[in-house]
Amino acid sequence: MLGLHQLPQTVTLTNSTPNSQNCVWTISNGTTVTGCGAVPVTFTQGGCYDVTLTTTNTDGCTSSFTANNLICVEDSPNASFNPSENQVSTLNTEVFFENTTTGANVYNWTFGFDDAASTEENPLIVFPQDEGYYNVTLIAYSPFGCSDTANTTIQVYEELIYYVPNTFTPDDDSFNPIFQPVFTSGFDPYDYSLYIFNRWGELIFESHDATVGWDGTYGSNGEIEMCQDGTYTWKIEFKVTRWDERKQAVGHVNLLR
Repeated sequence: MLGLHQLPQTVTLTNSTPNSQNCVWTISNGTTVTGCGAVPVTFTQGGCYDVTLTTTNTDGCTSSFTANNLICVEDSPNASFNPSENQVSTLNTEVFFENTTTGANVYNWTFGFDDAASTEENPLIVFPQDEGYYNVTLIAYSPFGCSDTANTTIQVYEELIYYVPNTFTPDDDSFNPIFQPVFTSGFDPYDYSLYIFNRWGELIFESHDATVGWDGTYGSNGEIEMCQDGTYTWKIEFKVTRWDERKQAVGHVNLLR
């Protein structure tokens, strides 16, 4: 038996029958070729094939010989897989890969970070808790060593996490003296604005620096005054890194002295 590795595959058939004048080759896939020298035959479908040679010698005698399953051609593998998620939060970076490859029995995976790799058929991978894009590659091998490759990208994104206090006390004890939204992740600190309004809707404070909050004062023309106790309206505008879009949130904060 002659084992061949991938399609299409061309095989050269050679007659060794002495005194042959006419040679007919019949392949079990329905192909018939003639020639007593080197005869090329191309196979385009996988499978094992019988080959029959019928020869006629110089005396006009005919003889046949059949070799069963002489040529075996393997279909190339078709690598494919489905990740459970293509986008995962930094809070949970676990991804399961369902292998849907056909025609393969050996699998080599790489996951685009460090030296992470696997030879499992259906690996479960925990990606780093670092925002970014990770290239996943599967190389699938058939029993005869033919290969095919499939790729995808997994995005790890920062979850938008922030907290806005509802009360602050800008007095002399240095405890909770500043009103400031607290962002943990998921926003662009260079695209941020905080606005404070009094009960009449007048803007009394604004900041475009996420590290600078409101200390309970207002002023203009160089004169700074302490705001009265009460409820004030805040508005924050910022850009979310995951979708590259701007968001707006509005609420109230109590100023207590």
